[in-house]
Amino acid sequence: MPPLIANGLGFTGIVCCYLFGEWVVNLTGVPLPGALLGMLLLLGILPLRQRSPGAVARVAQPLLGHMSLLFVPAVVGVMLFWPEVKENLAGIVMALVATTVISMGLTAWIAQRLMGKKVREAGK
Repeated sequence: MPPLIANGLGFTGIVCCYLFGEWVVNLTGVPLPGALLGMLLLLGILPLRQRSPGAVARVAQPLLGHMSLLFVPAVVGVMLFWPEVKENLAGIVMALVATTVISMGLTAWIAQRLMGKKVREAGK
């Protein structure tokens, strides 16, 4: 398949997942961003294929390379609501610290389980 067509299909797949997530949010009123649901859909599709499609990986690479630009609107939003952020700063900091510790601990626990399983399988 020519690279242009493959890249077009990869981009179409990513955009379709995003649009489906937005559609589900608009249809159901779920209090989640449509982009998040689209990303979860893409995450659910990839394991079903047993591998990452090369076209999706090639299209996603530039997006991941420039991901810092995608955070600009969020930073502007924080600055817009700075008085509310300042008022709740202690709670925000506690939530950030707690979720960071929990996620790091859970990641380490999962990694230990997976590595232990891999070591046991290699020893057989």
